[in-house]
Amino acid sequence: MRLTLSTLGSRLGHRLVGVGAMAALAACGAGGGTRTGAIPGPAAAQVPIELDGRVDDWAGVPMLSQAAQPDGPLHAAWATDDAKWLYLSFSVRDTVSNSAMPGTLHVLIDADDNTQTGGSVFDAAGGLTGVDLSLDMSRTDKPQGNGIGAGAALRTVGAAALDAYRSAYELDVVALPTWSATRFELRIARGGAFDGFGRLGRAVRVRLVFEATSGAVSALPAARYVFATPLDTRPRANLVSAIPTKAAGSVRVVQWNVSEGSFRSPTNHAKLLAAVAPDIILLDEAYAETSDSTLADFFARPELAALGHWRFVYSRTGGRQHTVVATRDRDIRQAASMVRVEYPSGVLDSVRATAPSAAQHLFDTETKAQLSSTGAWITVGGIETLFVPLDLQSGGFFGNPQDQLRVLQSRAIRAHVQRELASGATQGATRGATRSALVIAGDFNAVGSYESIYTLQQGLDVDGSDLALSDSWRLGERTLVSWTDPKVGQFLPGRLDLTLYSDAAFERTGGFAFSSVDLTSAFAASLGIARETSAGTADHLIMVTDLRARR
Repeated sequence: MRLTLSTLGSRLGHRLVGVGAMAALAACGAGGGTRTGAIPGPAAAQVPIELDGRVDDWAGVPMLSQAAQPDGPLHAAWATDDAKWLYLSFSVRDTVSNSAMPGTLHVLIDADDNTQTGGSVFDAAGGLTGVDLSLDMSRTDKPQGNGIGAGAALRTVGAAALDAYRSAYELDVVALPTWSATRFELRIARGGAFDGFGRLGRAVRVRLVFEATSGAVSALPAARYVFATPLDTRPRANLVSAIPTKAAGSVRVVQWNVSEGSFRSPTNHAKLLAAVAPDIILLDEAYAETSDSTLADFFARPELAALGHWRFVYSRTGGRQHTVVATRDRDIRQAASMVRVEYPSGVLDSVRATAPSAAQHLFDTETKAQLSSTGAWITVGGIETLFVPLDLQSGGFFGNPQDQLRVLQSRAIRAHVQRELASGATQGATRGATRSALVIAGDFNAVGSYESIYTLQQGLDVDGSDLALSDSWRLGERTLVSWTDPKVGQFLPGRLDLTLYSDAAFERTGGFAFSSVDLTSAFAASLGIARETSAGTADHLIMVTDLRARR
């Protein structure tokens, strides 16, 4: 059975996986690695894993299990650990989203390495006795249509069945990349607060089973993993007590999805933004009634006003969700061709005609609202720079109408950007700027193909190369997560918010993803907030990228 959902974007797949994943898959096909059995702990723990959706840091990690039939949907799995986490990586035959497959991937775990506890499930596929826990990727109790699953969950195991769905946040599960790929990495807390489960023992047994919507079941061989690192049972010790400072000569570019509804009461938004001391701000999901007066009031709030004098522009398209560019103590001018960012005539109709009737309202809404994007020119280090905020269509899966709409949106924004770069750079030269550059940032919502992102990278740097993608690591963690919603819990933390920039013009001198939950209580209080403030303000983290003009 194939996992393919659509050919849309398949030529791109997941471009961040690159050569590392291809080499790993080649090793699988050649029969390299270990099929089953205990994995020697010390070798597995030599390389610290960063949850970034890439696999270069997995190169030295031994294989946990490999498919006996190379034409099946699952290819292989790898495992390693540190004092807090069990890390797993798995590869599949065809490009999919880990949260939206035509079925469910069950990561079965015998947490105590004891066949006499737990239960036995999927016996027809060889099963695994003593299963205590299943991490279900692409859960099918809330399908998206066409048999495609949605989200993830944890499930304990009874005598011979999987129990009710429970939030994967109970074991702090993270899986990246969020967009479609052929290789994924995930982490599971070794000592999480998961009632009825307890901690992972000195060794665990693991089996990956794919249960297709059709009912077909396939699996990797079961394998035993021995932890290399003793479990650290202390409470989280990596809370931060300072915000990273920017390097000399750098500007701090901040992007944030401000969560439309809550931005109507933006007191905490101002405090959280001020905490990271931005020079340039790009906001998305500002509410429909956003205006000169509402934004003037926002930037006049004491926390932001203390940083300097703010100037701003905002989109006139986007319907109920608008975008904003603001800067302090600098001039700003709205991009002339991007006051309104609209689709080319007829492009929505051409795709709407092929969409299922249930999805056609998406295209009707877009026809009325047009695009939630704009552009603004700001001079940074003598470089006239076009800043473009955006908010793309949310939801869906690889190749479905929402995914196709994201691609259309990216293409339309790209066309506006190209026109503006051609005209705006000429105007910048008249004001003494010697070069031009581009920064695009916002909520890409790329839970389907990577195509929507790559469309806004490819060839748009000033030297004709691709724009660079900024890695903003979450404070105190080794993850690139930008969105999280433990209250709902159906979808794992993801990387939805991205900053693309001209690395021909700028060097990236730093960056991070900011949430008050990652601060010590004392430091949060010194900023006039609490550790819980971010969670009550927006479900997206504040994304920071520090840039300095190349000489």
